[in-house]
Amino acid sequence: MFFDFKSNEFILTDNSGNILKVANRAQDGPDSYKSGYFEASRFISNDKILVKTFSGNFIYNLEFELIEQHPTQIHILSRLMGDTPSLISRDGMVFMFGFRESEQDQFLKNGLVEMDTYDFLKVSTADGNQLHSSKVPKSLNYIQDKGEYLSYEPNAYLKNDQIFLQFTLTPKLYKYSFPELNLLDSINLNPGENFKITKPTIPNQNFDVFFEDLRGSRYQNFTFSNDYLITWYLKGAPDEEVDALDRRVVGDEKYMSVEEKYKTPVYQIFKDDKKLWEGEWPIKLQAKKELLYSVNAKPGEDPNAEERDFQTFYFYELK
Repeated sequence: MFFDFKSNEFILTDNSGNILKVANRAQDGPDSYKSGYFEASRFISNDKILVKTFSGNFIYNLEFELIEQHPTQIHILSRLMGDTPSLISRDGMVFMFGFRESEQDQFLKNGLVEMDTYDFLKVSTADGNQLHSSKVPKSLNYIQDKGEYLSYEPNAYLKNDQIFLQFTLTPKLYKYSFPELNLLDSINLNPGENFKITKPTIPNQNFDVFFEDLRGSRYQNFTFSNDYLITWYLKGAPDEEVDALDRRVVGDEKYMSVEEKYKTPVYQIFKDDKKLWEGEWPIKLQAKKELLYSVNAKPGEDPNAEERDFQTFYFYELK
């Protein structure tokens, strides 16, 4: 399943990339999810798709015909629209990093998200009824060094009866039971000197939080492949180059040139909890569940060598 953000179209394909269905459900109509954006879209079974917006949970069949809709009971705490990394599902149950609107006063104080006072980890049914909840680990950077950060939600991965959570600024991987959400263990990712701790900012200080995120490192994702764990983080930009930027503007040419130059991935490979390798690689990897892939190129190939009217996905495994 893909989504075209320019045309607002969902695209379903088979394993060979042949398009099976194209549907726009952002527009007005009986099957619309009644919003200009969504927080996440996921398969919740072999024949059902969940589209979650801030106002509702919309469940579709594979023809993108609306089967059910329910008002949102749990909101996702995220700045990422369209593909929040924390929402995953299995057997009709949905894990998310979220909160109930009526409970915001339990964790939001003076504009600051108090990560240790509220059960942000939640498992619910697809229609939004909560089944289990738990607090985040006390060892998180968000708790040890309080302030405002760009984002708080973890990358999540389900493996057997366990769920692995990677809070992107803390160099650990946490293991919980699923669906009960009992904390079982953690793996210290022990990054090298390229990992630069991201500092918090004072709440509501213009764009400061974006510049601190540019300055620091962030884990992007992880997955498992043939009993190996692979994860990667982005390097931080040098202090002097971040400090030279115009603090009133985010995303201009100078900002993006610093991001492109320095925010490059460093990969780590583990077997059990032992780090086997850490280093750079010329390919930018991505992960979805157990799939490890890239879309830019394969080693030795120039992605801009020729213009193409198709997108190639390159899939990888660890051996």
